[in-house]
Formats: sequence, structure tokens, C-alpha cells
Amino acid sequence: MRTMLKVLPLSVIALSLTGCFSGSDKAEFVSTPVIPTPSTLAISGEVVKGTLANATVEAFAAADLDFANVLATTQTDANGDYTLTITDTSGAAIVGSFFVRISADDDTTMICDAAACGDVARGEAIPAASLTGLSLSTITNSTGTGTIASANANALTSLATDALVSAARASTANDLSNPTSLAEAQKAASKIVAAILGVDAGETNLFDVAIVDASDSAAVSTDALSATLNLINASLSGLTVADGETLGGAIANYVDAVDDITAALIADPEADLGAEQAAAVASINTIQAQVNTLVQDIASEIGQDTGTTVTLNPIADQVNPSDIEDIFNGVDITGATGGTGGTGGTGGTGG
Repeated sequence: MRTMLKVLPLSVIALSLTGCFSGSDKAEFVSTPVIPTPSTLAISGEVVKGTLANATVEAFAAADLDFANVLATTQTDANGDYTLTITDTSGAAIVGSFFVRISADDDTTMICDAAACGDVARGEAIPAASLTGLSLSTITNSTGTGTIASANANALTSLATDALVSAARASTANDLSNPTSLAEAQKAASKIVAAILGVDAGETNLFDVAIVDASDSAAVSTDALSATLNLINASLSGLTVADGETLGGAIANYVDAVDDITAALIADPEADLGAEQAAAVASINTIQAQVNTLVQDIASEIGQDTGTTVTLNPIADQVNPSDIEDIFNGVDITGATGGTGGTGGTGGTGG
């Protein structure tokens, strides 16, 4: 007996299947959107111009040369330490370079780390009213690991960061988001700043120097260059303050004068500083004479505390503009920098 196999037309099969679903029995397919897990970058550091407590800390992308878009903010703790967190809701790794700015506000205090800070004794707290106008900064880089543990800020990193900002405004030759380019730019800026400070720092990257609160005598390094840089940072707390001026304002004026010189050289490497930036040079040299004396005073205090003489590298009493010009023409800060970097980050919180 032969078995007969009937082949039905496809249209019949389709109609049969359609008939299996009707009304509320009809199958529905709903796609569920995948929400990415936000990525974060935690930036931590210590702020020392004397320990700066309860100061406002803000992070900015390195492309933001006007510091206009705050990515995250927090405050320093009683020890001058901070951690702030940048968040990117897209979930992409947060990479690139970031500026960190620290500003004194109404409840900020700073430990006096000079031999004396006006009427405030070494080791005592300088009140907020005396710190109006004080701002410090640094720049750091993220490779996407989610953590930066050493974005420390002090007077030296502030001077060098200002130089990098001026260079980035003048040229976009390289990308600050690249760690290698950033390190080269930092070294170039460090050489220029050291020359203005009247110190031979060699190839030292000022961003890598461990700056401590010099009111803690035992914490100051016994290495001559490190001790010299630490005490220069500390000496600014002891600057003479003019009538109607704050200590924070006096420090800010000095930082501005240094920035005027670096910006002038970046704009015109052949600039004659003695003629074109006479006011800035005069302002720096007025401070320079104080710094030299203040450094010696702090070294004497530390020697008495520790029983060990603090060895220091020479610091010029007066800065020669031609020396600064020579150092500037021997580095490539403009070619090593560019105003980009800092991808990711839509907002954040501090911790």
C-alpha cells in the first residue's frame, strides 16, 4: 500500500499559524533598553601651602583652559587631603588630563609653615579672613584605571600649572591627555618656574616633589633640593602683607607676576623681560629677597627642632631676566603642550 504525502501550499500554512493567535493571545516582543553602569574617576591628593583645611576643590578637563565647567567638587579635610569623584553616565572609561583647583573660602584655614605668618605663630592656624584670594592648582592624568592617588597641589605646582595653561593657549601642538606629553610639558614648565625662583632644579618635575607642611620639622626631607623646594613653598606664608591686603592676596599677586613673565615668553620667546615686563620682574624680585631670608629662618627653626642643620641649595637673592630667557629658550614648553584632554565626566561628587 502506497503512502501518499500531501504538500500544502505555504499560504495555507501561514493562515493556519495565524489562526493560532488572536486577541489577547497574540505574542508581543518588547525590547528592554540596556542602561550602562556609570564609570567613575576618583582623584585624591593633598593640598599644602601650609596644610589647607576646608578649602574648595574643583576638577576641570584639561581642554577647559578657562576653568568654566566644573566636573566635580569637594572640600579638603582637616589634614588638607581630598578625594573627588568624576562620573560619566555613558559608562566609558574616563581618560585624559584634568586640572584641579583649590580655593580658600569662608571657613578655610591654613597652618603657618613659615617661621611666622604676621601675628600667627609657626604651626598655628591662619584664619579664613587672611586667606581671601588664595588659589592653588595642579594637573593630573587618568589612563582609565578609575583612580588617581597623587594629585597634590602646592605653590610650586600652581606656578607650573599656570605656565602650562599659558602654553596651551598659545599652541595645540601636542595633546596634554597623553601621559608622556604631559610629563614632558611638566618638566619644561618646572625648569622655567625654578629659574624664576632662582633655583637650579635640574630635570626635576615639580609635580613629583613631595611637598610637606614645613611646620612639622621632622617631615622635611634631608635631601638638599627637596628641602629647598619645600621651604620655598613654606616661605610664601611669611610674606609681608601690605595695608588693605590679605596674605592670600599677596601670594596670588606673586603667582600672577610669575605668570605674566611665563606668558610673555611663550607669546614671544625673544621678549626682553627687563624692558617689557619690568613691573613683573620688579614684583618678583621684591618677593625673592623676602623668600631667601624666610627660607633661612625656617631652616633655622627646623634645625633647632631636629638638632640637624638643614642643607639647602643656593637661592638667588635677585632673579636676572636674561637667566630666565636662557632657560626658556632651552626648553620646549609650547611644542610639548596642547589644550586637549579629559574625555568623559559629566559631573561628580566629593568625598
